[in-house]
Amino acid sequence: MRKIINQELMKNTNKKQVFKCIKENYGVSKRNIADKLGLSTTTVATCINELLTDHKIRSCGSAKSTGGRKSVLYELEPDAGYAIGIDLQVDRLVFVLLNYAGTLISTKEIALNSKNEWTVASILNHSIQEFIEEHRIPTNKILGIGLGIPGIVNGQSGLINFAPNFGWRNVNLQSLIKINSAIVIENEANAAALGEKTFGAGRNVSNMVYVSVGMGVGCGIIIENRLFSGRSFNAGEFGHMTVEQEGKLCKCGKRGCWEVYASNNAALDLYGERSGAEIERFEEFVERVLVKEKIAIEVMNCVVKYLGIGIGNIVNGLNPEMIVIGGKIADARDQLYDPLLKQVKDSSLEESFLELQLRFSSLNNKAPAMGVAAIVLEKALDEL
Repeated sequence: MRKIINQELMKNTNKKQVFKCIKENYGVSKRNIADKLGLSTTTVATCINELLTDHKIRSCGSAKSTGGRKSVLYELEPDAGYAIGIDLQVDRLVFVLLNYAGTLISTKEIALNSKNEWTVASILNHSIQEFIEEHRIPTNKILGIGLGIPGIVNGQSGLINFAPNFGWRNVNLQSLIKINSAIVIENEANAAALGEKTFGAGRNVSNMVYVSVGMGVGCGIIIENRLFSGRSFNAGEFGHMTVEQEGKLCKCGKRGCWEVYASNNAALDLYGERSGAEIERFEEFVERVLVKEKIAIEVMNCVVKYLGIGIGNIVNGLNPEMIVIGGKIADARDQLYDPLLKQVKDSSLEESFLELQLRFSSLNNKAPAMGVAAIVLEKALDEL
């Protein structure tokens, strides 16, 4: 009996390896797969036949002939299933739809005018159903729905321990989603880090940190190609490291936190202090920076100073290959890059800075949603 079980486990492992190889190498032959994985061509052929029968892969042409029969090439079957990713922001929901091959099919934004957990859940239920119907996706092809949440999320239970921007504590949002599909919930900065690692700027690096600049500042950490969440799923809360001893009061109850000086709220508060004019939307502040309004430029320079100091601390502590910055601040990337890079250099150890790549998000506001959708696709691989 044990021998039979071991054989079945080996068979499933081989199947997953073959599938992953096809996923990562578009248009690959049986021989190529066998060489890459160190498996026999017979084993690879068996796995491919099963994946074809399950409609998980398809042929996509033939390789160039080297004198014998042309080798058939394989790719994922894009229509085998779909993943929905949703970034839950304070004022909007950002939806993405990925097909089985991880290709972005559609994106959509929906206004969110409430922070009440019951109202938010109701809006999510309606919006998800509407999104599915708009794209005419059969229910059995929805692999799962991922939610990126701006707060501390228990990665095992999905419980939202604390989401300060919504005023939530110990919210079980999973239980409120009435969609008959797997639900994945992850911290939005972690999700964005996975999004950039899988689809964006971080595809070719093993160690990176995503810095999410919004109402607060959060970070997602990728170490050796894997998300690092920490013992209590709190890793990445660099927004609450001290950058000014006895500085301004933070909503966490401490003083001088990084996000009090480098977040969107920090920029709007400082702009109001210096100009006497109140701006409600960070986008408007960025627009003023882009047209080179004097006070807006002064305020942004101050924000960039502290942003660079904080990133320098992360570089010194973790020595990542890449830092990716996301959020609306990225709309001013052309004006910010040089002064930010200089501040990071001034705040970092030389050896750690030398090989650092500093990037702004290539996925823009879609990074968290694409990250949680990527988790859904990865879980589908586990279920092969």
